[in-house]
Amino acid sequence: MKQNIQSIGNTMLSIISSTVVVLPFMIFLKWGSSHTVVAVLPFVIFYTFRTTGIFFIRGIGTKINSYILLKIAIYCGLLGSLFGVVGVAFSELELFSGLFLGLSAAWLPMANNTINYYKFENHLTGSKNIGITVLFLTFLGIVLMLPDNYSFAIFFAIYGLMYFLSLSSLMNIKNYEVQVHDLEGYSYQYIILFFVSFILVFLLRSSRLLLNTLQFDYFVYGTFFLVLCMLIWSMFSSHRPQRRVPSDLRYLTTLNGALGNYLFLFSSLYAAGYYGHSQLFVRFYLPYVLGIVIAPIISGLIGKESKKMSLIGMTGGLILVLITPFFTSSVLILSTFKSVFNGWLTNAYRHQDELPKDKRIWVKYTIQSMGSIVHQFVLMIIGSLLVLDNQSSIKTFFVMTSQKIPTVESRALMNNWNGIATGILLIALIGYGLVSTINRHNV
Repeated sequence: MKQNIQSIGNTMLSIISSTVVVLPFMIFLKWGSSHTVVAVLPFVIFYTFRTTGIFFIRGIGTKINSYILLKIAIYCGLLGSLFGVVGVAFSELELFSGLFLGLSAAWLPMANNTINYYKFENHLTGSKNIGITVLFLTFLGIVLMLPDNYSFAIFFAIYGLMYFLSLSSLMNIKNYEVQVHDLEGYSYQYIILFFVSFILVFLLRSSRLLLNTLQFDYFVYGTFFLVLCMLIWSMFSSHRPQRRVPSDLRYLTTLNGALGNYLFLFSSLYAAGYYGHSQLFVRFYLPYVLGIVIAPIISGLIGKESKKMSLIGMTGGLILVLITPFFTSSVLILSTFKSVFNGWLTNAYRHQDELPKDKRIWVKYTIQSMGSIVHQFVLMIIGSLLVLDNQSSIKTFFVMTSQKIPTVESRALMNNWNGIATGILLIALIGYGLVSTINRHNV
C-alpha cells in the first residue's frame, strides 16, 4: 500500500515538474483575456516569478538544500492552487495564486531533478505510471477547453490534488543530507539581478496585455541597462559557480534557455497570431505536451547519442517551423528533442565535480534562465521594430499578438518575425556544430 501511494506521488510530481511551466501559464493567460488590471496581474506575476525565481533563491542569505526547496515548492503550488479555486469567486485573490504557482514553477523542476539523482544514487524507488500520466494530461487538456469559470475552478482543483498527492513522494528521502561544502553562499549580485530582471519582465508582460506603450518604452530602456549591468557583472564574477562550468557547456545551457523561450513563448504567440486563439490548443498545446511525454522513450532509444541526435532533431524542427503548413509537426519535433536535450544537459551537470553537489542543477537553471530572459527581450524588441518599420505603432503590435481572430497583417508580421527568430537559433545551432566538428578534426 505504501509503495502504491509513493508511486502515485512520484507520478504526480513528475507531471507537475513537466507541466508547471506551461499549464498555469495557459490558464492565467486565459484568465487575463479581458485585458483588465485585475485579470492580467495573476498572469504577469506568475510569469515574472517563474522566470526570475532562481535568482531570488540563490541571492537570499539562507542555506536551503534541494530537498527543503522541493517541499517549499510543493507547498507553494498547493497554496497557489487553493487561491486559484477561491479566486474564481473572489478575483482579487487570483493574484496570490499567480505568486505561489510562479515560485513553484521556478523552484520545483530543478529541486526535483536534484532529488531524482539522489534517488538514483541510493537505489530508491522512482517509478512512474505512464497510464496515469497520459490520463491526467488528457483531462487537463480538456479542462482548458471548457467555459472560463468551469475551466478555472476544475483546473486549480485538479492541480491542487496533484500537489497534495505529490507530498507522498518525499516519504522515502527523509535522510537526505548535504555537507557544508556541497552548498554555496548567497550573493547580493543575484538579488540585484532578480530585482532588475523582475521589473523588466513585469513591464514587458504587463505592457503587452494592458496595451500600455509607455511601460514598453521603460522596458526597452531597462533592457539596455540590464545588458550593461550583466557586462559589468561578468567582469567581477569569476568566482561564481557557473564560471567553473566548461565554456561549451555554458553555451549549450544558454542556448537551451533560448530554445525553451522560443518553443514555449514565441511558438504560442505565433500560433495565436497566425491561426487564432481558438487553434492554440490543437496547434500548440497538444504537440508540446505530447513531445514531453514521448521524449523519455526517444531518449532511451538513442542512448549515448542523445546530445548529437537532439541537436540534429532541434535543427530539423526549426527548419520545419519556417514551412508554415508543418508548424504543428515542428512544435512536436522541437518539444521532443528539446526535452531530450534538456535531459542530457541535466545529466552533464550532475557530473560537474567542480560545482557544489546539491547546487549543480541550480547552476544549470541559473544559466538557462539568463539565456531565456535575454532571448525574450531580444525577440520582443525585434518584433516591435518590425511593426515600426511597417509604419505601425507599438500598440498595433500588442493588438496583433493578443487578438482572438488573425488578420492578414498579423499573419504577415508573424511570418517575418518567425523568419528572424528562427534564423537566429539556426545560426546558433549550426555554428556550434561547425565549431565542434573543426575542433574534433584538429585534435
